[in-house]
This record gives sequence, structure tokens and C-alpha cells, in this order.
Amino acid sequence: MEFNRNLFTVVFVFVSSVVFQTDFALAQKSGGGFPASFLLRETGARPIALAGSYTAISNDPYTIFYNPAGLSFCAPVPMLIANLSLLDKNRTQATVSYAQSIEKFGIGIALNSYTTGNIIARNLQGIQIGNYTDFSFNFSAGASFSTDFASFGGTVKYINNSLQGSGISANGFSFDFGSKFNIMNMFSFGLVVQNIAGNMKYNTRSESGSIPFTIRSGVAMEFPLSEPTTFTFRNQLGELDSIVQPSPQYILISFEGNFTQYEKYPTFIVAAEVAPHEVIAFRGGIAIIGEYFGDLKLFPMSVWGGGISIRPNIEPFPNLFSIDFSVGNDYIANNNIFYSLAITFQF
Repeated sequence: MEFNRNLFTVVFVFVSSVVFQTDFALAQKSGGGFPASFLLRETGARPIALAGSYTAISNDPYTIFYNPAGLSFCAPVPMLIANLSLLDKNRTQATVSYAQSIEKFGIGIALNSYTTGNIIARNLQGIQIGNYTDFSFNFSAGASFSTDFASFGGTVKYINNSLQGSGISANGFSFDFGSKFNIMNMFSFGLVVQNIAGNMKYNTRSESGSIPFTIRSGVAMEFPLSEPTTFTFRNQLGELDSIVQPSPQYILISFEGNFTQYEKYPTFIVAAEVAPHEVIAFRGGIAIIGEYFGDLKLFPMSVWGGGISIRPNIEPFPNLFSIDFSVGNDYIANNNIFYSLAITFQF
């Protein structure tokens, strides 16, 4: 029995490292065989299109994955986003996230899952011992508080990883702490530390592993191309209420630097979102400086993304939903590309 447990442990570690490894020399942040390394992937169609340069933007339910301080900047009505990322080699990542602001507070919850599909497992002698599925998920809950010029927030994550079919699993927790500042109404600045004290405890003997932390900081500036719009509606009590939304036509520029534990160098990313009309927006981002085979390089092509957002204006429910499509960089895909599709509801 003890031999079998040790054997399964070896198989679990080996399979996990193969699944999550996305070329350790190129980009440790995307995997590297660390526990719960799926948390290091960019999450959500909009952030993926912006190459992860999202710390200073963070104004929708995706913020719970990037900067919990941004929860105070979400709309004062419930927002819900469902996102599906299709990756090569039968891998998928799916997320559902909710957020809204309530006066000076912001709240949000999210479920994030990652699966590899079917894996043929073999023992140390190369003999097939079963077909397994590596499945990971985390549940996140966050809250924030804002003042006139700053917001601070935190997120707690419960994480589970299991090699389904083998009986091997791991559980753990980690924490994010973030801040976001409004600098003289000219630009926003965000700073966040992710996966603080992150640790996974395996059900095989007393083994555990630490989750690498990530530090993100960034600035973002928005240039309106039209006047803000006001929507009036009746609430559940029948009273008239209104929501003032920023200009639906704008140019948004973001610049971010991030560093993940065990990397040699940080990565610097520039991104832009352009909405020439209220029903459509274009996005793109790329790493301008980052690590490439252990060296610091200009335009290493380690992180990049692009995408489009369609926001139908359907009366009498303007901005009820939007559809987002994006592409991003995936090292172990045959064409180095993965695709994401998301739908956002605003109630």
C-alpha cells in the first residue's frame, strides 16, 4: 500500500509538471510545475486581450482575479461574466465571476476551473496504469473599501487540485491584497500582491507545496471621445433611478510591470483598448520587455493578446450584455495561440 501511494505521488507530480509546464525557461509565470500554477494564467477575455495589463484598470468582475481594490470601481448594479478559454491538447479554462459596488464598498465572488482532459498515466517502468484527468479549481471571494482618491481590497482563495481517477488531491488557500489610486483625475495607479502565503496540502503523506506569489503594478489613462451617458429606469420599488456611465467612446492606455516569484526578470506590458463606437471596442497588448531563455529581451513575445468586444444597444435595456472574444499566447499549443469567449450581463 505504501509503495502504491508513493508511486501515485510520483505519477501525480510528473503529470502535473507536464500539464502545467509551459517552458520553464521562457515563462515561469505560466506554469513551471508549481502547485496551483493555473492561477498564474491570464484569466478572462478582456484581460487576455490586454496581455494581462489590468491592475490599474480593474473595473468589472475580472478584477477579482487581478486587483481586488477595483471592486469599488465596478458598476453599482450586479455584473456577471461567464468566460471559456479553449486551449490546445484538450485543455479548457472556465470562469464565472460576479461583482458590484455598493456606495464606497465593492464585493465580488468567482469560480475558476482548469482541466487537462484525458491523460494516459504510466508508472516508472512505462506501464500504463490508468486514464486520469487533472482538474483544478479555485473559489474566490473579495471585498474593497474606497475613499475619494484610493481603494483597498483583499481576496481569499480556496484552491483544489485533483488527479481524478487516482484518489490523489490537494487543497489550499492563498490571499491577494491590492490598492488602486486616482491620481488627480488624470490616471489610475494599481498595486497588488497575489497568492500571499499560498500553500497546497496533498493527501499523500505530509507533502505540501508553496504557490509562487506575484507582484503587479500599473498605470492606466482614459481619453473620452464623447460625453457621458445617463440611463433612467424604475427600480424594484417602482421609483425612478438613474445610472451615469462614462463615455462609451474612448481610448484606454495601460502600462504594467509584474514579477512572479522565481523569475529572473520582471515583465513590462503595454496595452490599449479603443472604442470608436458604443457598440464595439478593439483591444491589444504585448510584453515590451521580459525574460527570454534566461535573458532580458525587448519584445520577447512571451506575453501578448488581442480581441474585440461587441456591446449591442438593445432598447429598453442598453448595455444589458456584451460579447468578448480574444486570443492570447500559449506556449504548449501547436500554434502558440489559445482562444477565449465571454459574455457579460449587467442587471
